Amino acid sequence: MMRVVFAICLAAIAFIALMPGGPSTPVRQAATVITDSAEDAAPAPAIQQAGNGIAEVILRRAPDSHFYADARVNGATVRFLVDSGASAVVLTRADAQAAGIGTQAGEFTARAMSANGEVKLKPVTLDRVAIGPVTANNVEAMVAENDLTVSLLGQSFLERVAKMEISDGEMRLR
Repeated sequence: MMRVVFAICLAAIAFIALMPGGPSTPVRQAATVITDSAEDAAPAPAIQQAGNGIAEVILRRAPDSHFYADARVNGATVRFLVDSGASAVVLTRADAQAAGIGTQAGEFTARAMSANGEVKLKPVTLDRVAIGPVTANNVEAMVAENDLTVSLLGQSFLERVAKMEISDGEMRLR
């Protein structure tokens, strides 16, 4: 009788050991890719939505027919022109400096065309952009080499807003 129990236990242990996910299956871990480029080595920041669809910010149309927002960028207050036609948030050099972002010659590696011609830009990631309760972390942005008159709040922030409405001279961000 002991031989039968021993044989059953041995068979059960062998069965468990050979099952997928059993003790003999190696533990799978996330692969780490090592590259020569520091740019490729950094993980992409997680994209999270700004606003929750409930908390709301109301911006009133200015006399020049544009919408402006005072936002906190990395803790500094920045005045933005809301520009849904801009693909990214674009900071003036002064606003970038206030937000703790340094700029040096040679860092302006991106280019864009504006109404005034070619603009040289420095790609950056902003830790946090907040307009009241509507906030986003890890926002892709640019710093303009030639100072703009005002920073632009573009799609790299606006596309994260849960809801954006314009009516009766007001823009609502939720």
